[in-house]
Formats: sequence, C-alpha cells, structure tokens
Amino acid sequence: MCTSSVCPASLLTRSDSQQRLRQAFAGKEPPFYQALLATLYAAHNMRPMWQHHAAVQQFQQQLAEVAMSGVQPQFTRWVDRLTDPSISRFARDVVLSDAMLGYLQFVSSVPTQGENWLYSNVPYKLAPPSVAVVNQWQNAVLSGASVSFVASLVPQHPQYAPMHAALNQLLADSHTWPQLKNRDTLRLGQVSDDVPTLRDILQRTGMLSAQTAGSVPVSQSAQPAAVCPSAASVGDFAAQTPQAAGNVQNSSVDAGGDKVYDTALVEAVKRFQQWQGLGSDGAIGPRTREWLNVTPQMRAALVALNIQRLRLLPDDMYNGIMVNIPNYSLTYYNNRSKILSSRVIVGRPDRKTPLMRSALNNVVLNPPWNVPTTLVRQDIIPKMKQDPSYLYKHGYTLLSGWSADAEVIDPSMIDWSMVSASSFPYRLRQAPGTTNSLGRYKFNMPSSDAIARHAELWAVPARYSRDEFKLRARQQSV
Repeated sequence: MCTSSVCPASLLTRSDSQQRLRQAFAGKEPPFYQALLATLYAAHNMRPMWQHHAAVQQFQQQLAEVAMSGVQPQFTRWVDRLTDPSISRFARDVVLSDAMLGYLQFVSSVPTQGENWLYSNVPYKLAPPSVAVVNQWQNAVLSGASVSFVASLVPQHPQYAPMHAALNQLLADSHTWPQLKNRDTLRLGQVSDDVPTLRDILQRTGMLSAQTAGSVPVSQSAQPAAVCPSAASVGDFAAQTPQAAGNVQNSSVDAGGDKVYDTALVEAVKRFQQWQGLGSDGAIGPRTREWLNVTPQMRAALVALNIQRLRLLPDDMYNGIMVNIPNYSLTYYNNRSKILSSRVIVGRPDRKTPLMRSALNNVVLNPPWNVPTTLVRQDIIPKMKQDPSYLYKHGYTLLSGWSADAEVIDPSMIDWSMVSASSFPYRLRQAPGTTNSLGRYKFNMPSSDAIARHAELWAVPARYSRDEFKLRARQQSV
C-alpha cells in the first residue's frame, strides 16, 4: 500500500500493529479499515497521525457535513465514535484515520460515481481508497502539511462557503419549529387558525420582509445558484404531516385580525415559494404547506447533501449555462454577469432529464421540433385516436420517415384506429414559432451515454408560469 518514500523503515511488524489495534478497541467495534490501518500505523511505529489540532477540527467539520448528507451511514458511526468519551488518545487517533480512509474513497470517487451516489436513496458500497490517494495523505502527514491537505478536501466550488454558513445557521436554530395543521388551501383574505403560526415561520425563514438581511437563503446570493432546495423531495426528510382538516374561513367571518391571511403574508409566501422552486401564486396548498413545515434540522440535512453535490459542478461557473432542473430554469453567465434567464422544459418524473455536463456545439434559433419516437408512441398517438384533428390543432406535420427526402402525409388519410403505437412508421415535426411546444432556442450538445440518440436543451418563452411548464413537461418531455 505504501511506497518507500511514504513509509519509513518500521520497527513494528504488521501483525504487531494489528495486535495493538485490537488491544485499543478491546470490547468495542473494530475500525472499518483495520487491516489497512495496521499497515499504516506500523509504518509510523504506532505514532499518532493526527498531531495538528487545526487539521482535526477541519476534518471533523467535513466529516459531520458528509454524515449529515446521509450518503453513507458509516460516516454517522464515525462521528458517533469521535464523540464517545470512552474512545480517547490512541484509539481516537485511529478512528480519525479510519474515517479519513472512508472520506478519501468518497471524495476521490465522486467525480465518476457521484451522479449515482448523490442522487440515490441506497448507500454506496464502502471500499479502500486507491494507493495513490492514500499516499497523498501519508505524504502530507509526514511533511507536516495535514492542515492544508484536509482543507483541500472540501468542495472547491465558490458556493461552498455560503452554503456552509447557511448550514451552520440552520443547525444553530434549536427552537421547536411550528407546524401548520390545516389541510385546506389558504388564499388571500381568508381566516385560519394557522395564520399566527404561518407568520412565525415566515419570520424565522427571513421571508416576512423583502429587505430582510442575514437570513436570505443561499440560493438567493449573488453567486450563481448551484442547487435548488426542491431538488429533493420533502418526503425524504420525514416532514411532519398536518394532523387534521383545517379551519379556513372567508374574511367576512368575524375573527381576530391576526388570523387573516393578508397581503403582506401572501407576498412573503410568494418569496418562500420562489425560494423553494414552487409555483409562486401565494396560495398555501399541500406542497407549500409541506415545505413550510420542514424544520431547520431537515433543511440542514438537505443543505448538507447539496454541499456534497457541489463536487459534481465545475469550480468556475462564471462562464457557461446552468440549468436548474427542479426549478425549470436556465441561466447563462459570461464573465460573472448574468446574460440570459429563461424557463426550460425538462423530462417528467417517469422520463427524467439526465444529469450531465457538456460543451455546446451550436444554438438553433426558432427550431422545428422532431418529436422523439418514444413521445409519439406514449403521448401523441393516444391523443390522435381520441381527436383526429390533434396534429392540425398543434401545428404538427406528418412525414413518411426520418430521411431528408421524407414526404409530407395528410393525417386525414390515415385510419388512426388501426395504427399501432409500438410500430409507428412516421415522423412528427412541429413548426417553429411561438406555438412550438419546446421553445425558441435549442442548444445542441455532443452525444453522450446519458442520452441515447442526441442531446438537446430547449429554452422557452418566459410567458409561461412554472406550473404551466410542469404541465407541458408532462405532455412533451424531451
């Protein structure tokens, strides 16, 4: 595992080291990487590897962040062991090294495995890190550079610092989080027993005032936003479910003014909805209520996960296009300046838009849309069988095939009741323009394994609301 330059001549054998480790953890769970640790500590003549307090502090902070993200339960076990007063001195040094080996595997593998590890509910499999990665750490230990080495392991994206600050702010809020209990949708002017609770939640999230400083969510910072809070389902964090049907009344009912859902609260809720990537209509329906009920601890877990997801992003997003899939939005940055913002159509849940990074080949303005065969079979043919004029109403042209010389076919000449979706031989093309289902701009990217036939990103006019985009995405996902 070690090179001669990393491991000095040892006075202990590996078996001696293993015996010392077993003695240090007698009656306790052994280290996860015990065999590898025996080799490393033998090379150090059983001397501690964590002699710099600053390195220990920095590493414990990073370890806590990845444990909180939930990507691998073993990180939580390491954190628990480091807070166990019965594990001290040499044993504690070994636990730190054990956790470092697991962390090194995670950090070094995320560039290639992160899109699976960080977007899955199934923990990834722990394995020893590579020899090269372990040797980098050991070189840092031997040269007294542990502090700088540990510092190099954090996500290098510029959003890390504000997201880390936001995480600390959430963890500092230890007060009980109020819960909205009414189930009925609450709208402007209505009266509800939940309004005082709502006001408290909006105050604590910093949404009650548009000028609130210091509590502005990280996604509203001046830096390019990296991850939308609604990138994960609120259900993943076991949010409390409203307990009973609500007591929502019209404002004509004689009730205290503090229970009226007034304009100021509606505007605050709109800001909250925009922050969460929800439709900002100011009405408090099921989804908005779920996110309002999410506790700071649940939000901290989500922020911790998104901190790890920063590792998948380019370190410098000052030049390029960032697509926020759950927010249905696209932003183009050039020399740190926001040049273009647009809505985008993304895949619906059962045909998701894949995660990817790519260079752009070209941009097509007002492009026609050749409808993918899967969408034709699953979405359009059923509609055609119900309404033979569907293609005409939506500006589609029916072509004899996918070749350049394909001929136009009159849809009225086809008996659609006899057409099989599984063997549809034609091509559908939608004309460019304002009625095009997928927009005014098409960004072409090189083919990748993530998209079987081609990679396209469509940007659509801003006249559509977010909810309309979700509907259109379900109907015409790319």
